[in-house]
Amino acid sequence: MFKRRPRFNQLYFNMLFLGILPKYVLLLSISGYDSHQTVPDSARSNRLQNPIKLSELKTWINSKTFPEQQIRAEYDKLPTESLHPKTIALRPENKIKNRFNCIEPYDHSRVILRTLPHDSTSDYINASYIDGYKANKFYIAAQAPTDTTLYDFIRMIWQLRIQSIIMLTRLFEDGKHKCLQYWPNEGEKQINNFKIRIDNEEKYAYYIIRRFMIFNQLETSEVLIVKQFHFLSWPDHDCLSIPTPLLEFRQRFRTDYKKSSSPILVHCSAGVGRSGTFIALDALLEMIQSQDMIDILEFTYRMRQNRVYMIQTVDQYVFLYRTLIEGILTMNTNVSLQEFMVTRKVHMDMKDQYKLLEQLQSSIEFSYRAALDPANIDKNRVESILASDNSRPYLMTQVEKTTDYINAVFVNSYRQTSNYIITQYPLPHTLIDFWRLIYDHNISLIMLIDSIPHDSKTIPYWPLIMSQIVSFGPFEIVLLSQKEDDYLIERTLELKYLNKNSLTTDRTKTIRQFQVKDNTRLLPIVKRFLKEMRARSEQNVILQCLNGVTWSGYFTALSNSIDKMQTEQIIDPFKTVRLLRTNRKQFIDQNQYENLFVSMIDYAQEYLSNGLSSNRAVENSVYMNASGKIDQSSLSSNKR
Repeated sequence: MFKRRPRFNQLYFNMLFLGILPKYVLLLSISGYDSHQTVPDSARSNRLQNPIKLSELKTWINSKTFPEQQIRAEYDKLPTESLHPKTIALRPENKIKNRFNCIEPYDHSRVILRTLPHDSTSDYINASYIDGYKANKFYIAAQAPTDTTLYDFIRMIWQLRIQSIIMLTRLFEDGKHKCLQYWPNEGEKQINNFKIRIDNEEKYAYYIIRRFMIFNQLETSEVLIVKQFHFLSWPDHDCLSIPTPLLEFRQRFRTDYKKSSSPILVHCSAGVGRSGTFIALDALLEMIQSQDMIDILEFTYRMRQNRVYMIQTVDQYVFLYRTLIEGILTMNTNVSLQEFMVTRKVHMDMKDQYKLLEQLQSSIEFSYRAALDPANIDKNRVESILASDNSRPYLMTQVEKTTDYINAVFVNSYRQTSNYIITQYPLPHTLIDFWRLIYDHNISLIMLIDSIPHDSKTIPYWPLIMSQIVSFGPFEIVLLSQKEDDYLIERTLELKYLNKNSLTTDRTKTIRQFQVKDNTRLLPIVKRFLKEMRARSEQNVILQCLNGVTWSGYFTALSNSIDKMQTEQIIDPFKTVRLLRTNRKQFIDQNQYENLFVSMIDYAQEYLSNGLSSNRAVENSVYMNASGKIDQSSLSSNKR
C-alpha cells in the first residue's frame, strides 16, 4: 500500500547535497521521537508526514479557507489494515474479551496484566499503550469494560496505579450498551477482590468529574485514588457541532492533572475513534506549547502503529483539525485568577477576543423553519431575533388556534444541560403560549431582567392585585405574595391548569418570579441567583428580557462566567460566550463582552478578599454586599 521511503543514510546524503538538511532534521523532531518509544523500528522509515506551521493553521479559521477536501484526502493515506501481529488477542480464550472482531491490540503494544493463580491466559486485556509528546506509553487506549472483562479492567487500573481516566462514551447510546459501569453511584461496589468507593461527583453541563477509591482486599494496606473525567456530549462515530465543549473538557482535565509515572487511561466504547481523537488532541496541544509546527498526519500514523483504527472516521479526523485550530487560536483567551490578581493583565486584548468570537461564529449554521412559518412569524417580537429549530423548546399542551412554537431557546448553565430557557417578554397574542411554556417545561422560577415599558404590546402576564385571578386560555394565575428590596421584586404566583377532561383533576403549580429593578446593577443579583440555583438543582428556569437577547443573554453569560471562575479559578468569558452563541447568535455584543470582563474582575476582587482557597466561605458571604454597578469608566481603568 505504501511506497518504501529511501533509507536514512541515503536521505541524509541527498539532503546534505541539496542543502536542505536542517528542514529534514526539523521534521524528525516534530513528534518528539526518542529511542524508547512504542512504535516499532520498521514503521519509522515509512512513516507519513505533513508538517504544518501553526501560523498557517490559524488562517484556516473559517469555512472558506478551511481545506476540508485536502484533509479528507490526507486521511485516506492512513493504513486501515492490521500492521503488526495480534497473536495473543486472536487466541480462542481471548476472542470473547474483545468487543469487536476487528479491533484487537497488537502484541508489541498491548497492556500485559499479571497472570492470576491457576490461569495462565489471564494476562490479556483489549488495551494498548500509545505514546504522547516526548513521552512513551503516556496513554492507554482501551475498550470499555464488558461483563467478561470488568475484573480485568479494574486489575489493569490497580496494577498500573492509574490515577486519571478519560471516559468519552455514555453507558448507553442509541439504545445500545456501550460501557459497563465500573463505579458505584453511591456507596461501594464489589468486583471480585476489589472494592470501589465513590468519594465525590461533580456534574457540569458537558461532563462529570468523579473521584473514587479502589481497595484491594488482597493488599489491605493500600488504596488507589482515581479521578475520572467523563465527557457526555460526543456521539459514537460522530462529532460535536463545535469543538468548544471538548476544549473546555480538555482544559479542565489538564488543570487538574498531576504528573505521574502512571499512564492516562482513555476509553470510549471500542477504544479507537473518540479515544484516538482525544489522545491526538491532547498530545498535539501539548506539543504547540514548545514548537511552532505540528504534524497531525504523522501523529495519527504513529498511533495506528500501536492500535488499529485510531481516529476511526474521516469526520473525526476533520473534527480534530477544526478543534486544534480553535484550540490554538483560543489558548490565550483565559487567565488564571491567581495570575490576574498579581499582574492585572490578560493574555489577549478583549477587543481581539471579541473579533475572534465573531470569526468563529461564522462556522455555526442556524435553521429557522418553525420561526418563519406563516402561522408563527408574528409571534416574534423582533423580526431578526428568532428561535432556531435545534434549540427551541416545544409547546405540548393543546390549545385551540396555537402551534408548538414560542420564541424561546434552551441554553446551558455552567453545571447543567438545557437548564435555562431564554425568552422574550410575551406579546399580547402569545400570553397563552408563555404560560404553556411554563406549564409544559415545569418552570418554577422566572427571572425578568428588564425594565418593561407599559404599553399595548407589553401587558403584564401576572395579576397586579393580591389574590386576583387572571385567565389566559386554560390557565388561571393568582398572585399569592409580593415583596421587594433594593434589587428585586419577588412575586409568588399560583398557576392552575383547568383540564377539560373530567377524568383528570386540575393541576396547580407554584412559581416564583424575580423582577430586576435596575439591570445596570446585576452583579449582586447574579450572586443571589447562583446561590438559589445551587439549592434547586435540575429544575428549568426562565430568563427573560424584552427582546430575549440583550439582558437575558448578558445575565446568563455573567452567571456562567462567575460560576466557572469560582469553581475553576480562571477568568474565561470567551468560552462561556462562545457556547452561549451556539443557541442564539445575537447574544453579547462587544460592549457587553467588555463589561462582562469588568464585572468578573469586580467579583474576583471580592472573591479573593474572602479567601481564594475557600469556596464555601465565598458562597456563604458574598451575596448582597457589593454594588456591582456596570460602569463604562471602570472598563478603561481596568484594561491593561
